[in-house]
Amino acid sequence: MTDFHDLDGIDLDLEVPGPALRFANYLRRVMLAATASLERGPRPTALPCRRRPGRVKCPGRLVVERQDLPPYLNWECPSCGEAGTIENWRGSEYDLSPPSQSSNGREAEEVIRTVILPEASYWLLLDVPVLDQDCERLLYRARPVAGGVELFGCEADFEELEGYIAFEADRATTKKAQRKWDDIFTRLTGESQDWLGHGTAVVLEELSNFGLIAARGHVSDMLGRHVATLATSLGITEKSVQHHVDDQNLRELARHMAVELAAEQPGADLLAQPRNIPVPFKALARLLTALAEAAHVRVENADAVGAHGAMQIVSLLGQVLYDIPSAPRGDVLLPQAALARAARVLDATALLLRQGAAVSPDLPAGSDTGLATAFSRDADKLRRLLDLHGSSTGPTPHS
Repeated sequence: MTDFHDLDGIDLDLEVPGPALRFANYLRRVMLAATASLERGPRPTALPCRRRPGRVKCPGRLVVERQDLPPYLNWECPSCGEAGTIENWRGSEYDLSPPSQSSNGREAEEVIRTVILPEASYWLLLDVPVLDQDCERLLYRARPVAGGVELFGCEADFEELEGYIAFEADRATTKKAQRKWDDIFTRLTGESQDWLGHGTAVVLEELSNFGLIAARGHVSDMLGRHVATLATSLGITEKSVQHHVDDQNLRELARHMAVELAAEQPGADLLAQPRNIPVPFKALARLLTALAEAAHVRVENADAVGAHGAMQIVSLLGQVLYDIPSAPRGDVLLPQAALARAARVLDATALLLRQGAAVSPDLPAGSDTGLATAFSRDADKLRRLLDLHGSSTGPTPHS
């Protein structure tokens, strides 16, 4: 139980230790999120949990609930279970309660816009020091989604926020900072959506010419990352990059994707593929373990697609073992496309860990580095088997 009055003036006390100040700011953001909406019942927020059980960052996002009689704000992390209640919050500077029910009624009459921002962009907005209450309500009632953080509100709310963003972009002291603000402005105004939608359609069409099927959302994310990388390397804005990337460039990008994925035989029934790669039984057991751990990492980082890909290969390998009439004494023959996919899954998971992804709370602290190294080593072993026993399949860069 936290009394808001206990936090009043804590920033001015020079003897208050740093962890206490950080926890006070954490609770203030909880209050902002819990009062930003009149919605009743538990409500998920985009605020991450502060805890690090086993020195590993908790992957949870806080759930808040506003209770008016008696006036309490309840908060909880569904992942680790930490929870609390805040009292005496009414009327404070961190109380974002709309002035009346009419504000919600105004929104009900207007068209509601939704915009998805990357988490890094969202936190950049939260740190803007001079936002008014309407903009703060828009930000703190945001909800977590697969692609980042979803903002939703009336057109007027977004227009006001866009004004603050334009001001921050104008006063940015470096080109890198300016590009960050320009990217947020572009996402909010939707100026790049037409280009991204068209580009996604072009890439999907070209991939289909190779018999490859990809999810529209994955292709859109890939194009967004590609444009951002080009903008950073060239020192220009993402919008400028889009002006120079035409349909021919997009089709060439799709062809490169097709070449990279050809060895994995996308869309093919792996159980029906020839089993031509001999894998030692102990190596197969280690591969199953590695894929299961990779799936754990993907789940901890809310990557359902990556977890699905890893478990799909685990299921296939289990079916292969089931089909063997007796306990194997030597090598087990596996489809080379399955091993190619497994190598990519392990390599990609190793990269996630090196970029700071969370590991399972069941693992010891500091195990992320060793786990990433093990994934990379196992992926290298699979590729050596493919080089030794595999055959070339699918398109080549010169075909």
